[in-house]
Amino acid sequence: MLDLKNIISINFFPIVGLIFLVFFIWRNSHLEKRVKASFFTLSALMLVELMVYDIELYLISLGGGYTQLLTLVTAMGYSIRPVMMYFFIKIVLRNDDRKRVRIPLLVPAIINVIFAFSPFIPVIQDYGYRYNSHHEFFRGQLGYMTHVIILIYLWFMVMLSYSVISKKKSFERWIILMISVTVLLSMIGETIFKSPSVLRCSIVGCLIFYYMYFQSERYRDDIIEKHVEQVQMSERLTLQMVTALARTVDAKDSYTNGHSQRVADYSKEISKRLGKDEAFQREIYYMGLLHDIGKIGIPDYIINKTDKLTDEEFATIKSHPEIGAEVLQDITEMPNLYYGARWHHERYDGSGYPDGLRGDQIPIEARIIAVADVYDAMTSKRSYRDVLPQEVVRNELECAKRTQLDPYMANIMLEMMDEDKDYNLKEHTDKRSIYDFDDNYDD
Repeated sequence: MLDLKNIISINFFPIVGLIFLVFFIWRNSHLEKRVKASFFTLSALMLVELMVYDIELYLISLGGGYTQLLTLVTAMGYSIRPVMMYFFIKIVLRNDDRKRVRIPLLVPAIINVIFAFSPFIPVIQDYGYRYNSHHEFFRGQLGYMTHVIILIYLWFMVMLSYSVISKKKSFERWIILMISVTVLLSMIGETIFKSPSVLRCSIVGCLIFYYMYFQSERYRDDIIEKHVEQVQMSERLTLQMVTALARTVDAKDSYTNGHSQRVADYSKEISKRLGKDEAFQREIYYMGLLHDIGKIGIPDYIINKTDKLTDEEFATIKSHPEIGAEVLQDITEMPNLYYGARWHHERYDGSGYPDGLRGDQIPIEARIIAVADVYDAMTSKRSYRDVLPQEVVRNELECAKRTQLDPYMANIMLEMMDEDKDYNLKEHTDKRSIYDFDDNYDD
């Protein structure tokens, strides 16, 4: 007689769990297609396994006469379980789709199919399981092979989690270990209580739990991704605005077009060769772009004057570091941003302006920018002269060590010049010192 209460107790909780799981997987647009496919395949296998077991119970309730059919149905049920575990592991180890992992995982499932159908294989049929004429079930030496295969899969799952999952996600490894222990305990419970619903409910419960964990991870990753995108967008916007400001300043003098950009590039490269981190390199790049921002407050006729500046005009143009510092020093997100603007005309020997700092009193950012600024002034065309040849530039940088420029920074600039094999600037006979054009034209 078919026991309906037993049928309901075996099927109800696994089916309800599967319906819940399938619905949310179907509604989840974030899951990868292959992960969804594994979820749906596993759910379908579990439903088939439930149906097979229900058919088995029905055949048992009919009494004798169906021994071979009953054995065949039982074999089908036993052969499905390790396949279920294979897809279960595929879901848990969703980040790995390598053949060298997937193929070995299939081997235990294939071996289990042979053991499951052992009653129909003459050589090993006495070692498997069988039903007598009263539909009483007996296990041979290979009768527990399905459980052994599932244990092998649990071991696979734990071992693979340590080789596949990143060390940064050690918490996920603990979750997989807990899932493995839960499934193992459910197998023991199934043997003790002789109820196949225990393992089914355990697997469905673990799937739901892992799905919720997967969703929380995805939600966290989405938040991080959006935050990174916002930071990157903010950095791009900042860079574009700073670059636009630098171009505005450079546009006041047609001969210094691109000057601030080049100074920023040189300064960043020098800081990189000094071994500074990316944050420092980014900050000094902004400082280089804005080092001449104070020229916004200098009249155009002074900046573009080709004759020698009067003392009053020179005093006016010498005020641009202080003007630039006033513009930049209130930017709290980058409190050191004004260093380059205020002190890039300080000299290593203390004869510079506006504060007469000397040596290491001058911030390292300003010492770097000073070298880049002087180098670009000599290698760019000006209203009063053409570009200087590389030999002249090198000699002037050598002369400027310990007087105008930090010798260590100057040596790095000279090293960069040695590596510049494509320096194709025109030769020029103007031998005026950099001190002359720097003092008079304040580049």
